[in-house]
Amino acid sequence: MYSLRVSSLSSPTSTPDLLSNHPAASWRVRPPWLAAIAFALVPVVFTAGASAAAQLSGASEAGAALTLAAGAAVSAILGLVVMRLSPPRVRDYGFRRPRRARAALWFVPAAATVLIILGTQGVRVDAPTVAAYGVLVAAVALNEETWFRGIVFAILRARSTRTAVVGSSVLFGVLHLANLAGGADVGSSILQVAFAALFGLIAAQLLVLTGSLWPAIAWHAAWNFVSFIGGDATDSRSLIGLGAACVVMLGYAALLGRRTSSRSDGSATTDAPALP
Repeated sequence: MYSLRVSSLSSPTSTPDLLSNHPAASWRVRPPWLAAIAFALVPVVFTAGASAAAQLSGASEAGAALTLAAGAAVSAILGLVVMRLSPPRVRDYGFRRPRRARAALWFVPAAATVLIILGTQGVRVDAPTVAAYGVLVAAVALNEETWFRGIVFAILRARSTRTAVVGSSVLFGVLHLANLAGGADVGSSILQVAFAALFGLIAAQLLVLTGSLWPAIAWHAAWNFVSFIGGDATDSRSLIGLGAACVVMLGYAALLGRRTSSRSDGSATTDAPALP
């Protein structure tokens, strides 16, 4: 049983996020790291289950993508229900229009990474599969951002914003080791962990800076889409493109880090019933 105390800046006695001027959801859960890990595993379990179902059914590439999308959609809905039942409002988790887009350079670096991958990998799947991947990436982006930058971030934010940014990013990266169960080799899995952690870092920084999950959701979906339709290619041109995108991401992370480093928490804590 977790003893839950929830800090929500939506209450009359709360103070706004000093960067985004938005109320920010924050859960005070003991023990916070165990709770964060438990909630972070939820989308992983749903993805693993959907992946197993796709493999057992012998579905085509498009069929498998739609099966995975269904699993991600169910997981995302569950995450939204958890948000809705918690004392903070759903919009306080970040489901609102972003502010301070100028401080985030209008998200141009994020868009640039997507264009780099599209330009170097191109499109290597047929039209029906492209459509199926479109459905998949929308479901996956909503699912993973809801859980990692929404719920997990709120749990760790009670300790500090920096803890939430770093902790949610590390969990997002480490849990990509689940790809080993799908047959991925160790080397590529480790690289994906590092990349996912970097992506998660920027996504969390964007949440802190803009007060919104939508920029990260849009970027997440767009990145996955161009990667999937490009067949996750590993030829020399594609790898050069991936390297260039990573350089842009590192620079963007450094910029956002400077612009969010002055962020301080002014949240007040309110008591809530213990969760079973």
